[in-house]
Amino acid sequence: MDGSRSERARARARHLLAQIAPLPDDPEVQRLRELSMDYIREAERLDRERVTTQEPSEQISAALDAIARDYFARALQNWSKE
Repeated sequence: MDGSRSERARARARHLLAQIAPLPDDPEVQRLRELSMDYIREAERLDRERVTTQEPSEQISAALDAIARDYFARALQNWSKE
């Protein structure tokens, strides 16, 4: 997939996610979102440069899964309070 299609797919996914589960106004959620975006950008940079990482892909997936679980748990907590 070329870069422009990939960017369009990401933008569409972000738009759909924002409609389904808008970000709560919580600084910790914002921090988790930035952390996950930084992690993904770094992984993409390393992939472009064909750099081998110390972490196997399973560890990277596990880290992103943990971030996602924490994010959605906080979003559900905030949603249930409303």
